[in-house]
Amino acid sequence: MSKERRKDILFTELFRAKSLDGLILPDRIKNDLSNGLTQNLLLYGPQGTSKTTIALIMSNGYDTLKLNGSSDNGIDVVRDQIVNFAESISLDGGREKIKVIFIDECDGLTTNAWDALRQTIERYASNTRFICTCNKIDKIPGPIQSRFHMIPVYPINKAEEEMMFNGYCGLVGQILTHCEIAYEPETLQEFVRNSFPDMRSILNSVQTLYNQEAASLDKDSLVRTFDAGDLFQLIMQGGDPIENYKFITSNYATNQEDAMLAVSKQFVDFLKMNYPEQSQKVPMVIITIAEYMDQLPRAIDKMIVLLACVFKLQYIIHTQQ
Repeated sequence: MSKERRKDILFTELFRAKSLDGLILPDRIKNDLSNGLTQNLLLYGPQGTSKTTIALIMSNGYDTLKLNGSSDNGIDVVRDQIVNFAESISLDGGREKIKVIFIDECDGLTTNAWDALRQTIERYASNTRFICTCNKIDKIPGPIQSRFHMIPVYPINKAEEEMMFNGYCGLVGQILTHCEIAYEPETLQEFVRNSFPDMRSILNSVQTLYNQEAASLDKDSLVRTFDAGDLFQLIMQGGDPIENYKFITSNYATNQEDAMLAVSKQFVDFLKMNYPEQSQKVPMVIITIAEYMDQLPRAIDKMIVLLACVFKLQYIIHTQQ
């Protein structure tokens, strides 16, 4: 594939796995899925850990209705789309075939939608399987959880974390080589660790480097992968916390890791260059950033880590010391 062609395709799609064997997942998850769609599936965990890819693989070959719970989230969607689809007949050799309803980001569904969906799941259990994905499992009602086989799609112990991290490094190294971007093993590990286990964020950063025609993965190229100037200005300006909250959640909804990496790599230099009068606060700024970067890989909700870091930095900048 030519370079021009690759620039027209998102790396997250170009390198999306087509089978379970192509995914970097613990054996625990692959074994759970090896028998196919014998149950309804609820895949949950941090963003970018292949939940959507798993759902697409598991639903391949079935008549599938795909919905996004962030936008298709009301009771009318259940009544008008889900029920109608479940009631339709899908035949295979003259016999009715199982259909699949895939709800991505199902933690966006309304309470009324969940109430209607609970009855629908039971009513059409003989001919329909549901696959749902979400980041925030605590938003899924208990009665719904009990109707699904729930699979946490993230490392749940040190052994799984090490296996996935090494697998990520191997895959990203292959992609960088394919893109003719040189790297050292230590830099590659740092690059992967900054966003682990969010493979989507990692691939987006690789594509940024590729589009910038970076020759190598080094400290300078890492800094160039993300522009967080508006976030830095927000930190310095302070202002209404509610408006700041809305700005951050709207503009960084899908790239919290990139934003945190930019803060860790660029904010101190930004501060020294543009606000030299604040230079005495650099030590506390560095300590704060380090604390939140340490929390990021383990956080289920990475947006909370980004918000907490930004608000803490605002407090340091705008408080007399």
